Amino acid sequence: MLLHHPGDGDVEAYHAMERAVEEGKIHSIGLSNWYVEELEEFLPQVNITPALVQNEIHPYYQENDVIPYIQDLGIVVQGWYPLGGRGHTAELLGDEVISEIAAAHGKSSAQVILRWNLQKGVVVIPGSSNPDHIRENTELFDFELSEDEMEQINALDRNEKHDWY
Repeated sequence: MLLHHPGDGDVEAYHAMERAVEEGKIHSIGLSNWYVEELEEFLPQVNITPALVQNEIHPYYQENDVIPYIQDLGIVVQGWYPLGGRGHTAELLGDEVISEIAAAHGKSSAQVILRWNLQKGVVVIPGSSNPDHIRENTELFDFELSEDEMEQINALDRNEKHDWY
């Protein structure tokens, strides 16, 4: 169960989630759309460390300061909108840098983006109802991006958030 984004009453809401864990009603709790400043204020006020923090992460919005901060706390980072999100996926999948890297590996741009996330230690949750895309999204473990390729994708960061949180 995730507390969706920072707002009023967060500590009380999270404490209610902690009670549900203690009562065996839910197994894991976490946060979505939380960043360093919010986490620094919030975490000392709770008893159960979040199992994960789920944030928007893609090559145009990379969270390069947030990811290691969360990981250093022993918390899993999960990226939503890994392929850019509604209205932005085509641009990201068509990005020249990503397309060239994909061609070099005989992979799709989506696979390269998902692999880039995995190599950063980010769990990805791409959405699709297309069986071919779903299958393709799982075929990420037979190649690895080089350090240079990772840096090329890292250089695409625009700090361009595609949702309002």
